[in-house]
Amino acid sequence: RQRQMCIRDRPVDERFLSAVTALDSTLRYARGGGEIKAGADADWRAACVGARAVGDAAPLHDKLEQKASLRCRDYLLEKIEALRTSQTNIHLLQRTQLAKYSYLYRFLEGHAPDHAAEVRTTYVESMAKTLHALFRAYHAALDKHDLEVANKFDVVAVEEHAMRSQFTSRVSLTKRGDGFSLGDRARVLDRLAAPPILVHVAIAEKASYPFEELFRSSLRHLADAAASELQFVSAFLYGGGRSDAVQATVAEIFAKALSATVEHLENKLFACHDVVGLLLVLRLVRRARADAAKRPETAVAALDGFFASCERLLKPRLDAILTANLDSVAKADPRNLGPPGVLPHYVARRYAELHASVAALLPAPPAAPDDGAGDAAAKEAHAFAARLRASTCDLLGRLGGRLREPKDRVVFLINNYDQILSIFLERGLEAGDDVAHFTAELARQRELFVEDALAEGFAKMIGFVKQTEAEMRTPDRTGDLNLDAPLVERLTRDFAATWKNAILQVNSDVLSYFANFVNGMEVLKQVLTQLLLYYTRFQEIVRKAWRRPPPFAKNLVPTNVILAEIKKYSLSFE
Repeated sequence: RQRQMCIRDRPVDERFLSAVTALDSTLRYARGGGEIKAGADADWRAACVGARAVGDAAPLHDKLEQKASLRCRDYLLEKIEALRTSQTNIHLLQRTQLAKYSYLYRFLEGHAPDHAAEVRTTYVESMAKTLHALFRAYHAALDKHDLEVANKFDVVAVEEHAMRSQFTSRVSLTKRGDGFSLGDRARVLDRLAAPPILVHVAIAEKASYPFEELFRSSLRHLADAAASELQFVSAFLYGGGRSDAVQATVAEIFAKALSATVEHLENKLFACHDVVGLLLVLRLVRRARADAAKRPETAVAALDGFFASCERLLKPRLDAILTANLDSVAKADPRNLGPPGVLPHYVARRYAELHASVAALLPAPPAAPDDGAGDAAAKEAHAFAARLRASTCDLLGRLGGRLREPKDRVVFLINNYDQILSIFLERGLEAGDDVAHFTAELARQRELFVEDALAEGFAKMIGFVKQTEAEMRTPDRTGDLNLDAPLVERLTRDFAATWKNAILQVNSDVLSYFANFVNGMEVLKQVLTQLLLYYTRFQEIVRKAWRRPPPFAKNLVPTNVILAEIKKYSLSFE
């Protein structure tokens, strides 16, 4: 009788749960469904045995069953309705009000299937609406903390007017390459499992975050919610099992929230010009998908479709932004890229930063084992890098072509190739086709500069050396060298009189021409080394042409004297 009163009148608590458990056991036993559970006391057990024997308690059992079913239904629906109330702590309610009394749902499944179906449907619909509203609000809140890293003008060969500060006529240094620089932004890949951004903390700190950090936060929030819901649905609706039905129910619950997140991403991408952010978000999606594949026992199947939808949106937008950058270089008009000069051009910096970022973030790991995604990404990255490199080299050549003096064009290319390689090195890009290409081009341009620099002060001597050595290599040449002695004497005296000042002038030119001190010193070192080699070859020709030292031999500058002078400048090399 006390248990009957609990079922009829007592609030839903642990005693009510105990009474329902005992009633369930009694009904199963009375109807031939099994043993009485340990929770039933001796009197209850005796009543059950008697009821099973004579069936005189069947009407009472039916009434108790109906009453318990109705109260279980009303309680569960009331708590489920609370899920849709604002400010509700969903996880707390699930844990303390629903999961704790999950046996009530088991009771409904056995004794009132229609009520159980109503509870399940109501829970799925209510939770779906709650999560949909929660994530829409979270996305809207995060949008207020979006840090714009790039805009529609952020392409490699952006016209100079778009680079100018709004307050001055000067080119803004902050826009020279930061939009393409990876920098510390790559750390987001190591923070995939970090807690999501707390909106109230972001508001208090007046913080702003780049695209990839906002997406990571949404992804983490979504994954945490899905994992929690999978665990709860399994315990509450399916008694702790992990069947396909559990996954299907979670997918049903999250359908609207996932759709809202995909829709938000799509809207975001319409105005996104941040190529680094896109690369990072693509990597985040692929890494999250790969991590889920490693733990299928805890994975939420609905998220795999979500990841695939994100990739389908991200890839075309990334391709479009990369193509826009490629087109900006290929179709650029040098006249719109600033006045001509020998210093490094902002196009070179922006190209180097973009290439380094693409090389660091593509190819991405395969989304799933043996699906070929990694190979495809690698081929795409290689093809894009090759096209962008060719277009950039062509544009740098056209920019250099605006300079009048051939020497200035060489200096311009040296400065830009050196800047590109320096950025590659800073970003950890030390090998590959692009590094090899620009290393070879830099070496070739340095050789041209060396020859040009030496020709300004020693053109006659260098011409004499090259011509004489060519004659000496002639196969049909016989006898001793027959040189123009007055010419050789003039060359000797001219070198002795001018070599120090010429070296000083070369040093001055190098310091004024080259923006990177290390690069300038390397060029100077090559110039002086080549000068010493030419003069050594000149002396060798003189020794071979005269068996006895000619009268002007006293004007030959000893090699050790030239080396001593070079060493004065070599202090700058170290």
